[in-house]
Amino acid sequence: MARVSLAAALSCCLTVGCTAESPATGTPGVDSRLLDLTDASRVTDPTPGVPGDEVPGRHLPTTLWYPATHDGPLPVVVFSHGLEGNPASYSQLLSEWAAAGFLVVAPTFPLTSLGSTVVRTDIINQPADVSFVLSQVLALAGATGDPLAGRIDGAHVTAAGHSGGAITTLGLLNTCCADPRITSAIVLSGTLLLVGDSFASPGVPTLFVHGEDDDVLPISQGRGAYAAAPAPKAFLELSDGGHAEPFQDGADSRAPLVRSATTDFLRWTLQADPSALAELRSDVSASGTGRLVDDQLPTN
Repeated sequence: MARVSLAAALSCCLTVGCTAESPATGTPGVDSRLLDLTDASRVTDPTPGVPGDEVPGRHLPTTLWYPATHDGPLPVVVFSHGLEGNPASYSQLLSEWAAAGFLVVAPTFPLTSLGSTVVRTDIINQPADVSFVLSQVLALAGATGDPLAGRIDGAHVTAAGHSGGAITTLGLLNTCCADPRITSAIVLSGTLLLVGDSFASPGVPTLFVHGEDDDVLPISQGRGAYAAAPAPKAFLELSDGGHAEPFQDGADSRAPLVRSATTDFLRWTLQADPSALAELRSDVSASGTGRLVDDQLPTN
């Protein structure tokens, strides 16, 4: 997500197709696949407030990562990328989630992705995009002959996202755009800008992760979102962490903690793993790169 861009910005007919399996992900035991999804019931507006140039449909190419040999059913993590990003920018994180036994679903948004005509305020339309994509992917569970037929656990769904995608995720928890299928959430460098603090009730378990030195969305904004969110919840502060580096592909020293802590959280919320919360706390404590500044998750 571009730093200057977001800093400046924040002043049912369906068409569904899919491609063949994509090349190997680089993570042993993980397959990936691209779905070519379009929500034909809506429009894409490249110039909000200027009528007449709306484009029919919301084109949402969606990358899936999932275990190659896991019979399922696989709980679902739907991930929203940041402004001027794309799912491939997070492949290390998303592949690790898939390797842990989850179906990771990552749409590319039409007006906030890398190479698009960037319309920052279109973030407010992205919670509906996520809900549409989630419906299409869950339908694959009953699609005869599909590689994911019979392998999807639609009762356990985490919404996750980074930056603009974290705003999208918070929207899915908000009365404006709540999706009742979401059972937990991960908010990476999030803020309540554009979506507000009217969380739907009851809340879902949510892990907030934010870099201490984020100079795009300062950590004070992440803390504000956290304070407004209902429990159960926890806030993981990344020591000296920036806005994008701990989450996107690369060699940031905080990235291993992000991957391990979020995977632990997913194991707890989606797989009911009784040891996962203790491992999350242990991983943070041993990391030297972050700390739980508040922890309102269960103790057993």
